[in-house]
Amino acid sequence: MASVKFWRSLLRHAGAVVGGAIVIVVVAIALFAPILAPYNFDQRNIRERFQPPSREHLLGTDNFGRDTLSRIFVGARVSLQVAVLSVGMAALIGVVLGALAGYLGGLVDLIVMRVVDIFLAFPPILLALMLVAVLSPSAFSVTVALGLVYWTAYARVIRSSILAWRQEEFVEASRALGANWPRTLFRHVLPNAVGPMIVVASVGMGSAVTAEAALSFLGLGVQPPTPSWGSILNTGLQFLRQAPYLSTFPGAAIMITVLGFNLLGDGLRDALDPRGTT
Repeated sequence: MASVKFWRSLLRHAGAVVGGAIVIVVVAIALFAPILAPYNFDQRNIRERFQPPSREHLLGTDNFGRDTLSRIFVGARVSLQVAVLSVGMAALIGVVLGALAGYLGGLVDLIVMRVVDIFLAFPPILLALMLVAVLSPSAFSVTVALGLVYWTAYARVIRSSILAWRQEEFVEASRALGANWPRTLFRHVLPNAVGPMIVVASVGMGSAVTAEAALSFLGLGVQPPTPSWGSILNTGLQFLRQAPYLSTFPGAAIMITVLGFNLLGDGLRDALDPRGTT
């Protein structure tokens, strides 16, 4: 019954429907990029360089004559892959540490939250830049860096949720029956406290897409010839006067994708906590 109410509330949320549709389209493009792309993403033809949008090349060509639409499609796969893996890594670290801090309290809570404060003292993109520079530029480095940067949001949210749930009667009953604290925490408390994580992860996907694009734009992300929305945007910036569409289309792809995840996150938040609606 609760799941039915959740889906009804979500589908009544116009923003969530629009955001969900955008996310589904972007995910479909990422999954089927090799099939949907009209050309090979690295197929070069110097004679057709800087072609404006046309029937042959719907979004034009770049400085090497490569089809921009094909590169954006493949770039969607790269961006979403990095975003999913980095969000998964951040959620895993944050949920485990935040749950331990919230349930055990005391010294564990103090240490975890002080580490969170240290990470929050640095701007996320600056910390990610430092980590990628240490690890060497690559998709793997970006994934690890973003996972290590964004785990703090999950730790803080899950800690607050655990603090509320650990006072419930079913937790006291579990303790009274002799269950040890790991079983009580991970079997009974944590499953009830992970609801807000869905919202954080949805919004975090948008942040990860933006961060990956920023690092690739600076040359510290996915390396050529593999395209990324950030690297395509960087190439377009070099020829902004000559071919403004080279920057417009990847920038629009980033904007629309982030908007989709944010709208979906807002809808999930309202569906999971109707009291928060206005």
